[in-house]
Amino acid sequence: MADPHIKSPMDVLDKLTVCLYRSGFVFAAIFTALLPYYEFAQIGLLAAALLCASSLHIYLKSFRLLLQFSTWLALFFQIIGQTELALGAALVTLGGLCFKEYFCFRIFALNLMPIFVALLWVTKVMQITLGLQILCVICTALFTVLAIQKWRMPLHFDIGDKGKYQI
Repeated sequence: MADPHIKSPMDVLDKLTVCLYRSGFVFAAIFTALLPYYEFAQIGLLAAALLCASSLHIYLKSFRLLLQFSTWLALFFQIIGQTELALGAALVTLGGLCFKEYFCFRIFALNLMPIFVALLWVTKVMQITLGLQILCVICTALFTVLAIQKWRMPLHFDIGDKGKYQI
């Protein structure tokens, strides 16, 4: 996880991956807001998870691989037509990354996102419309706050000390 006080040199690829990662949270906010109303929003959330997982800057290899594997599962489930499982796996990635961002940057309430997205998934699968709408408002608000906070930070905050990454 990033150390904001350390400014490692960044090349073009570092800058690109940080921007892709941050864009994933923008997509997550948009498509979470649309989820109760449009089926294509599930694909948008999968795209958000793919953007984030493809560009992770997390020191701990096991945590990084867990989140990336969850996204691969989401893609696999989407391809074989198991859309509920695909959505769940994408939300595992996004919720896990919110949890990680809370510990890196102490952004309010992000540590609760794994619970919120799990409940969101349950309400979607069980077709509890009012619950889904309420949870989508909560998750959209938190994804939006995260996206705004991330885009306000210098890019090097997401990279931290390159020497600490487990390969």
